[in-house]
Amino acid sequence: MRFYTKTTIGRFTLDLFFCLVVFLAGQEQCYSIPKINPELIKTKSIHFYDHPMDGDHIWEVSPPTTKNTQQEFCAFDRPTLSAIQINESNIVWYNSASHGNPLAPNSLLIDNSTYYAAQLLDGKESEQRLAISVILLAPSTPTTTNNVQVFAIGQNPTVGDLEVEPINVVWYNTALEGKVLDFDTPLQNGRQYFAAQVSSTCESTNRLMVTVKINGPSDLKINKTVSNKHPMIGEKVVLTITVENEGLSNFNDMVIKEQLDPGFGYVNAKTSQGNFDATNKVWSLSSLQAKATAVLNLEVEAMPNGSYSSNSLIETSFPADKNSQNNSAEITLEPSCITIYNEFTPNDDGKNDYFRIDCIETFPESELQIFNRYGALVYQQKAYQNDWRGLANVSGTVGKGNPLPTGTYFYILKTDGLSENKTGWLFLRKD
Repeated sequence: MRFYTKTTIGRFTLDLFFCLVVFLAGQEQCYSIPKINPELIKTKSIHFYDHPMDGDHIWEVSPPTTKNTQQEFCAFDRPTLSAIQINESNIVWYNSASHGNPLAPNSLLIDNSTYYAAQLLDGKESEQRLAISVILLAPSTPTTTNNVQVFAIGQNPTVGDLEVEPINVVWYNTALEGKVLDFDTPLQNGRQYFAAQVSSTCESTNRLMVTVKINGPSDLKINKTVSNKHPMIGEKVVLTITVENEGLSNFNDMVIKEQLDPGFGYVNAKTSQGNFDATNKVWSLSSLQAKATAVLNLEVEAMPNGSYSSNSLIETSFPADKNSQNNSAEITLEPSCITIYNEFTPNDDGKNDYFRIDCIETFPESELQIFNRYGALVYQQKAYQNDWRGLANVSGTVGKGNPLPTGTYFYILKTDGLSENKTGWLFLRKD
């Protein structure tokens, strides 16, 4: 919206009043150009604007303002220019009072430095810049008379027991960032702990490292588990033997003896460290550091006859383990009595007329599936009761209820107590 008038002094008041009336009536422009008398002209032109930046009017952007021209920050927080308090929002930062290159808002602040802020409005900066002095607060790093501090295991030492000056510190688990530790956190042998001094709301930028040593007895412990305690005869299982150094010093030259009953058939062994002698069933470990663990996975097969106990024993170590109460571990399997006979003759002679599975009655949720040699399902039964006489009960090649021809078939037996399905072949003979 613009109002513009050129007039002589004799008509100045009248024309100006006329344009104001037109403006109030909603007209956007007003022009009055009478005959010009050069001798009487005293006002060359008058301009009216609805915005201070329209046209060729000369205007100036004011510099920004702040609540405090000397501002303090914690050096630990790594503050940037964007952290400086300025009342206005559109700011351009410089490192000099005039000229210079703009600074990025994420530039890190430098202690005892002065930064200069210009206000930016519609692409125009203030010629004057606001100066802000910056101070970064950084408490000194804590100190100690002993960077390696020794405790007895019976003391049950905690982080609060660590000696450091001054006492107003906070403890971390790492040299940078990391987790703040409570003062009642138990100390661990061989671990490092890091202290930062706290002053008001600021922390020291550097941390003091203290190493902890806890003197105490050494102890080896052995555990044993099995992948399936109720395997079928002929099924493979894995015995997992774990040796753990629960003490605070290293063990060397350890010998672990594995005793297997005749019901176990050795298959293979895998160790996380050390060697296993399959002939003598001996696991040898040259060393085991404090709080470390070694694992032996022993694969065995449940044999048809025999007992099924397995005992693992730590026989020797250096130094000798004074606590022998946890140096052995035993486990006993309870194999399933299931036996599957893979041939039957359903010819009504009263002998071997049914497909038989010993002990199948102990698995009431079992499911039996029979397939022909082409992979087609011919028989399916849940809670099988040893009553199949070779008749198809699934519509297919021979029709439901019809006898199957002589030949080789394949079975899948699913039970509720086995880790794996039992699969195999069977021969159906009609003569």
